[in-house]
Amino acid sequence: MRIGFSSIYSWRPHVEHMHFLSTLVRQGGHETRFLTCDADLPTCYGRELRPERSAWAHCARCRIGGVRSYESRDVSAIGNLTSHRGTTKADAGPWAFSSAGTLGRFESDADFASDVFRHYAERLEPVARAAYFAAKRWIEKERLDAICLFNGRMDATRGILEAARASGIRCITFERTWFGDGLNLTPDENCLGLSEANRLVGEWRDRPLTRPQALRAAHHVALRFLRRNNKEWRAYNTGAKVAPWPVPTARRRILLTPTSRNEIWGHPDWQSAWPEPTVAFDAIMARLQLRPDDLVLRCHPIWGERIGNKLGNSSEAYYTAWAKSRGVHTIESRDVTSTLGLIEHADAIVVGGGSAALEAAIIGKQVIAISPSNYQSAGFESTVYSPEHLGTLTLNVDEEERTRSTTTAQISKLALRFCYTMVYRVAQYVDYVRSITTTEYEYLEGANPQRLLDLVRSGELSPDDAHSAADESAEEEVVDSINLRDWERLAINVDPAPLKSRQSIQRRWMYRAVDRIRAAMPHGDL
Repeated sequence: MRIGFSSIYSWRPHVEHMHFLSTLVRQGGHETRFLTCDADLPTCYGRELRPERSAWAHCARCRIGGVRSYESRDVSAIGNLTSHRGTTKADAGPWAFSSAGTLGRFESDADFASDVFRHYAERLEPVARAAYFAAKRWIEKERLDAICLFNGRMDATRGILEAARASGIRCITFERTWFGDGLNLTPDENCLGLSEANRLVGEWRDRPLTRPQALRAAHHVALRFLRRNNKEWRAYNTGAKVAPWPVPTARRRILLTPTSRNEIWGHPDWQSAWPEPTVAFDAIMARLQLRPDDLVLRCHPIWGERIGNKLGNSSEAYYTAWAKSRGVHTIESRDVTSTLGLIEHADAIVVGGGSAALEAAIIGKQVIAISPSNYQSAGFESTVYSPEHLGTLTLNVDEEERTRSTTTAQISKLALRFCYTMVYRVAQYVDYVRSITTTEYEYLEGANPQRLLDLVRSGELSPDDAHSAADESAEEEVVDSINLRDWERLAINVDPAPLKSRQSIQRRWMYRAVDRIRAAMPHGDL
């Protein structure tokens, strides 16, 4: 086979991940080709994110850290391919919507119908279109059998994904994993695609974990409770202070933890039947006969952080306006109140796809989900994706004590299994791609190229770890430790020490200073 690789943006550590995957393909006896941007695009998500930088400076930084810093042969540039457009037509407008929504950090339907959103989409549509035509020509010229592509969601990367689809070849998108180790590989879908993750989570949710597996899963959650999860792309609420439940008159304690709609807007795998999240909140209040003082709205900490030059003001304003009109207590995004402390106090937590569901479920709290997510097949959520689901919604806290205790323990076990599956089954090459810091990795010898090649051929993920336990006894021991909130003991890293030697994955010699310079810079959307 001849497989193409592309990582248009030189965000850390994705170009390095691309290079690692390309070495596997060559080790497996197949050929590789590469597509990059040599400052060929009229603009891009990265340039729009940092408009204060000159285009020259931005593109120079991106090129220095890009594909050519690893590969010297068989590299094609978008600019050399865009003149070969032929007669093919493409409606590239929708391909820019995800980038436009993320740039503006939009939230409400009114935001997405605004002139500002339309402005961003119109600026980025030519980018997606140029990348599409260039990738189509690249696929034809190099006679590619498949593509491995970073992200697949943002403007130019979406154009390349659509070119693979139009050409009838497989496209594997890759991204950094949730907790750092391994790689997320998603067949024939961009990085938001849920079909394969949901399939594996569903297939493994009823299979107990061994003791080492349960401890490995608990380790990641314990680090979150201890606020030491510094290998995640973003760690929120790190300086938090635990406080009492803020509404002493509450009969029920329901925590609302909305997430940023712009991050998943428009992707069918994440869409619920509710017209807007606040409509779901109103419906849940009515169904459970909740008063305003039974609820607390916790604005997401990321809304108070800058991404590029923008804060999440739209999201915060949208939710706080709803809360104020209903008389619901609101905790603003920059407030240092511990979200984990609020989860501990809560009877139930309402989520819109966010990862707070993991911490809530691991300690046995009821998770009421108003939209699909990567845990929708895990079995621990109370599903309310549409008005039709409301009829069966009740609060676990209203159950008899014996039933409630059983329910709580089962939720914890299912959350452990979900965490393990996402980190050690859905993620691929977990034992060979090891996170040292958020952006620094080591690569160990012995990764099997056949795992990637089989994925290219079949379009179906195989679990990175296909073992399970015969019974639940080991899980129950770990759940007992969770019930004791023994996070320090659970935080101990139980990963076996790697017995493999390190593999050399590094830039070409003249580019190696790039990583030393970048190590001193903040991570995130640079």
